[in-house]
Amino acid sequence: MKYCPEIIEKLCKHLRQGSSIKSACAAVGISRETFHKWKKEKSDFSDKAAKAMAIPDRKVENAMYKSARGYSYTETEYKAVQVKEKIRHIPIKKTRKMVQASVGAQKFILINRNPEEWRDKQDLNLSGDMNITVISAIPRKKDNAASE
Repeated sequence: MKYCPEIIEKLCKHLRQGSSIKSACAAVGISRETFHKWKKEKSDFSDKAAKAMAIPDRKVENAMYKSARGYSYTETEYKAVQVKEKIRHIPIKKTRKMVQASVGAQKFILINRNPEEWRDKQDLNLSGDMNITVISAIPRKKDNAASE
């Protein structure tokens, strides 16, 4: 397939919606190899693709942060009422709900933002001389009965 603005726009639309590179390429009829070739050879495409892929990434980041903090929302209950030939949904009850902060999301964010302080694995740097003795074989005790 030939590089053209229409294909690029369709491809970027799929990427903005969160499609993987593989599925976005399949949707517009190009291979992943073509995608990566265009990224290397065409700086305008590389910029557009990067910006398109950043949008769903930011949405996920924001959702993760919101989950780490906890949040509240209003849930509305509706009743279906027929008015003439149309069915209308009338709000009858609003309830404020709380979502507790996620410790897993908090840990993930802290480990990734400040790994030196928060990661589970700590690097230890030891210095100094160490004496190591290697024993290649352990001698057997002689059996007292055999020696007599």
